[in-house]
Amino acid sequence: MAAVIGAVIVGSKQVGIAKRQADITDKQADILDRQVKLEAAKLRADLFQRRLETFEATADFVLHIAALPEHDEKADARISLFAEKMRESQYLFEDPAVYKRLREIFEIGNKSRTDRAIAQAYHEEQRPDPDRQARQERMLNVAAWTFATLEELSDLFRHDLSILPRSKPQ
Repeated sequence: MAAVIGAVIVGSKQVGIAKRQADITDKQADILDRQVKLEAAKLRADLFQRRLETFEATADFVLHIAALPEHDEKADARISLFAEKMRESQYLFEDPAVYKRLREIFEIGNKSRTDRAIAQAYHEEQRPDPDRQARQERMLNVAAWTFATLEELSDLFRHDLSILPRSKPQ
């Protein structure tokens, strides 16, 4: 009989230990689940930050093209940053139209910078510019292009920069 009572006591202690181990395992699973969710949130935050940097570099580049000051010490850095963000955009944004549009902006910006440099060179050398009228017309259109492009950027980036929860189609 003593052996039976001893076995029951040992058995009940083992059941208690097994229950506590199950509780610990459940808590560990909860902690792991929270860590996974935290890592996913960190990845989303990092992706958002990189997308926002692309938006800001694009807006800065567009404004730079509109201003094109005589001497801009930050011009090369601004252009390089935009080129880098433009290339990254292929992988950061769901919509391939973002990369395509950023390439168009880059090309228009480079054409504008080239027009300005050529016009200035002709002026400094006091030579007639055979393409002067067309070049001036393109240069005059830059301001309108800038305003239109800046307004378009919000729509272009809105989907991927929205921090509001997306509604699921029903």
